[in-house]
Amino acid sequence: MNVRFSGDAVNTAAAMAVSQRTRRRCLFLLTPSGEQCGVEAFARLLVSELQKDFPDDGFGLLAVSTRWRDLPTVLREVARADRIVFSVPLTAWKKLLALPLAIMIFACLTGCEVIAFMHEWAALHWLRRLVFAPYVLLSRRIIVVSPLISSQIASSRWLGSAAKKCRLVPNAPTVRPRPPNVTARVKHLREAARNCDIVIGHFGSIYKGKASTELLDVCVYLRDRGIRALIVFIGSFPPSLDGYEQQFWSKVAELGLADQVIVTGYVADDAELYTLFDEIGAFLFLFPEGLTSRRSSVIHCLQSNRPVVVTAPRSPSEFAHHKGFSSVIESGALSFIANDSDMPAITDRLLAAARQGERTTSVIDYDEWWRATTAAARAAFIRQ
Repeated sequence: MNVRFSGDAVNTAAAMAVSQRTRRRCLFLLTPSGEQCGVEAFARLLVSELQKDFPDDGFGLLAVSTRWRDLPTVLREVARADRIVFSVPLTAWKKLLALPLAIMIFACLTGCEVIAFMHEWAALHWLRRLVFAPYVLLSRRIIVVSPLISSQIASSRWLGSAAKKCRLVPNAPTVRPRPPNVTARVKHLREAARNCDIVIGHFGSIYKGKASTELLDVCVYLRDRGIRALIVFIGSFPPSLDGYEQQFWSKVAELGLADQVIVTGYVADDAELYTLFDEIGAFLFLFPEGLTSRRSSVIHCLQSNRPVVVTAPRSPSEFAHHKGFSSVIESGALSFIANDSDMPAITDRLLAAARQGERTTSVIDYDEWWRATTAAARAAFIRQ
């Protein structure tokens, strides 16, 4: 029997065969680390939520070791993908920056689309920005969680045109509040707080871009007013090129604050984290650029229902893409201070917020925030 196929039927069959051979895949490249940073945590959660909400879109994680002998295996996986995503800064790849660069170049040569998810830019040391510049230049798209990052890229001398590739995605929390877990660190904090009038909290990595040492000046000013404050930095110092950790502790010693400053170090357990949050009277963030939507540390503190005092946003459009953050601001859950506020104004607002105490209702719906994030991310990742 002779069977004749029309041209349309042949084309359809060929297209189906191709689709069966090349399943759409979007791989997020990560190197698992002992102390999971915020960038890694966000990427893992984002992929998990994308897989749950869009199971047929081929989103996945590709674990990459720092061993060159594993590179062929990684390249085979990259060759099978349509898109790969690098989350910058590449925190876990500090000691072997040539490896991810080799992967990116291979992807470009094989027609695999490269996407950079930029969590920071200007806050990075200039040497790190130099290392990450190829990802900005060679990526087809750049995903950012704040318009500030786009504007920083636009103002970069050699990378300005790359800002046209930026797409905004709402930020979302990476941990949920948990039942209490009273650990040795929690007990130590409680003991240190016994003789203090106020416990000031600061969460996240401690580095120059967050103006963390400015809180030490707040502590001294309160001391001069007869108010004994305890400042609790819930987090740790990331490795840096500017010697910030040494500068921090030198200033603590110089100001005589050794018994009024606690640095918890990295807290891996979410239950312990939120138990530490429960001991805080008010959180204080003095960001030089004002509050932006990239500040996950503020999001997590808001989830604790404790008062949060932060420098006001400088741009009225900063949160236009983020309905959740906009509603938080409209609710009055945040206490803002002007960027040029003097010490009396900062401390007055801080003390007033601490007197308000814990909120009775949450201002962040974890699931709703993530639904908004995954919807925007999917549109940004698969857009042709």
